[in-house]
Amino acid sequence: MAVLQEHGRTALAVSVAQRTLHLAWGRGNPAWDSAPAPEPTNATKLVDEIGRREVNDVSFVKPDPAGAIEMPNGDRYTVSADPTTWLLLRATFGFTDAEGEDVREFGVFIDSVIDPAVPPGQRWALAAQVLDGGWLYTLERRPANYRPGTKREMEEVVLAF
Repeated sequence: MAVLQEHGRTALAVSVAQRTLHLAWGRGNPAWDSAPAPEPTNATKLVDEIGRREVNDVSFVKPDPAGAIEMPNGDRYTVSADPTTWLLLRATFGFTDAEGEDVREFGVFIDSVIDPAVPPGQRWALAAQVLDGGWLYTLERRPANYRPGTKREMEEVVLAF
């Protein structure tokens, strides 16, 4: 049986880094407020998407116990000048992105197609403005996070290949 090599995994990361990437928020299901439902492995979209924001920073990273980039599970990373098998994606959501909504879902999408009527430079698109959702790469269900419209939020996620 063939074994996927690190060099090949790095090639996959390089390929994804060059694609259109969006981080999406969804309402999910209010029944999850007591405990988010487990994420399926065959989802192609969020349960109830609010909208998505184009990723504004894609960087290769490498694990580093002393790294400045810390994930919720405690893993730490450092930015790498060379391609690696890990990609850091960052998007800074605007004050009014999903304003007044409870966010319970988070997803990373590859190759989304946004309605060309969305003004140039607008990096947030409502679910109704997404013509083709693209490929759902990761899905996370979370406790509800209310978006008051008075703060910006940055989402960052590390994708492993």
